[in-house]
Amino acid sequence: MKVVLDTNILISAFVFPGGTTEAVCRSALEGRITLITSPPLLAEFGRVLTAKFDWDRPRAQEAVAQVARIGEIVRPSEPLAVIEDDPGDDRVLEAAVAGNAEVIASGDRHLLRLAAFRGIRIEKAADLLARLT
Repeated sequence: MKVVLDTNILISAFVFPGGTTEAVCRSALEGRITLITSPPLLAEFGRVLTAKFDWDRPRAQEAVAQVARIGEIVRPSEPLAVIEDDPGDDRVLEAAVAGNAEVIASGDRHLLRLAAFRGIRIEKAADLLARLT
C-alpha cells in the first residue's frame, strides 16, 4: 500500500516517539507500506524540526535523510490548488497524486475534512494503523 505521511505525522513520530505515529513509520521500515514523499515535503519536515523544535541542522538533516532512504521520492508535476485555507497542504496532495498513493495519513484538519481526493483516502494515523494490524 502506497502512503503519504503528512509532515505532522513524521514530526510526531520523530519528536514524540513511542506512539501511533511511530508505529506507522515503522510499518514503512518493515515494508508493510511504501512511504511516498517529495522534495517539498522533505524540506518542510527539516524546516519544522529546526524552526519549531530547535533541532540542530545536522540532526534534522539526518532525520530527513532517514525518511528519504525508506521512502519513494516523487517529483510532482501537477500543481494543485485545493486547500484554500492552507495552500501548503496542497503539497501533500501533489505528492500523493504523483506517487499513485492509496492513502494520506494526516492529523491536519484541512486534509482530514476532504476525507478523500481523487480516490486517495485521507485518514488519521490511528485509522491507518488499525487497518495494518
